Amino acid sequence: MLMLSHANEVSRDELYNVVTPEPTQSWKPVPHHEVVNVLTDRAAARGLVIKNEKFALLDGTLYGENGVQTRIPGARLFGSLDFAPIPGMPFPAGCAPSCGLRNSADKSFALSILSGARVFVCCNGVLSAEHIISRKHTSGLDLVASIDTALDAFMESLKGFNTMFEQLRSRRLTRTKAHSLTVELAQAGAFASSDILPVIREFECPRHAEFKERNAWNLYQGCTEIMKAQSPARQCDGFKALNSVLTAALN
Repeated sequence: MLMLSHANEVSRDELYNVVTPEPTQSWKPVPHHEVVNVLTDRAAARGLVIKNEKFALLDGTLYGENGVQTRIPGARLFGSLDFAPIPGMPFPAGCAPSCGLRNSADKSFALSILSGARVFVCCNGVLSAEHIISRKHTSGLDLVASIDTALDAFMESLKGFNTMFEQLRSRRLTRTKAHSLTVELAQAGAFASSDILPVIREFECPRHAEFKERNAWNLYQGCTEIMKAQSPARQCDGFKALNSVLTAALN
């Protein structure tokens, strides 16, 4: 989902090799492997079955007192967990419930967990990547309680995916409207302005036959196809802008 460029994909076991800096009185970095283990354990307790998982690492820099810089290999974690269909919960055909996460050991960003859906046909990423938890690495961070809260929100957010998918697919777009929305998406930060023309070309001449209809769902897929070249951190924020603009356009 988030590790298609500029990051080194790793296994779960390799997360144990990342050295976590020592905590301070106000800052308590949580080891990547601990975040992943708690998340997967608490997900399993809710009956969520992991079908696929991916993790990637980026190096970072920790800025200490007096401007001292310390290079932290693997400081930034990006990951995704794809789950099996959940009994009794409808979900769009061709998609799977997916949970994204990011964590840092260099103060670059807070522990974040996102809800989403994997699109099988093109592996573009997510249908909706909304932050359902963002917790700073403070000394008072309760990891288990925070992840439990995130998973409760994750389960709740999945209920709206089918509705959103159908709304996007049913909203026909004229060429003019698609171009206008693409510019608006760039202005909102979904992708760089230099990607406006590539997104439009992807919408008008999609590389996947499944997305040849001129509707909002296919514009979404055109955007995510281009966004795959972004850095992992950039993708997280880009998906938020993408969902915000297109959701507003449906109302």
